[in-house]
Amino acid sequence: MRDQAFVAAALALLVASSAAAHEPTVSLDPTAALRTSQAAVGREIGERRLRDIGGRPVNLARYRGKPLVVNLVYTACSDTCPVIVQSLARAVETAQSALGRDRFAVVTIGFDSRTDTPERMRAFARAQGIDLPNWEFLSADHTTVDALTEELGFIYFASPNGIDHLAQVSVIDASGRVYTQVY
Repeated sequence: MRDQAFVAAALALLVASSAAAHEPTVSLDPTAALRTSQAAVGREIGERRLRDIGGRPVNLARYRGKPLVVNLVYTACSDTCPVIVQSLARAVETAQSALGRDRFAVVTIGFDSRTDTPERMRAFARAQGIDLPNWEFLSADHTTVDALTEELGFIYFASPNGIDHLAQVSVIDASGRVYTQVY
């Protein structure tokens, strides 16, 4: 429980400080989005099968036993998603320094199943300069993305700008339940 609380606090402080300087132009209903996201707290995340940047299968259940930070992006985003990932990287470095590198894991998952392939996720990670231990970039098919975003309370939709989405990072506890949401 202590690790989850520390990870959540570090994420909240560091992500919020960077995101405040970069307001997204997302046209979400903030009240409904927050309600949907908060309703996911306590919800168990299923044993979803995804693919790593090498195309190998990865089951989310393999991360059970320690906190997991889940960040959803789409690789065609050149604005908000890179800022969120770079802010998250600073938070992860701080948390790893305080807790130890092996105390929690991080996954960034592409939610645009049409284009967020393992190759695109690899290129996105490289473009963001992410090379931290216990951080993987994953992709999934449409059915898996839909189920996972529902479980996480993550909202996204097609828009004239591409895809609009909630700027959310989820902290999953050691038993696989949503512990908290960081915006």
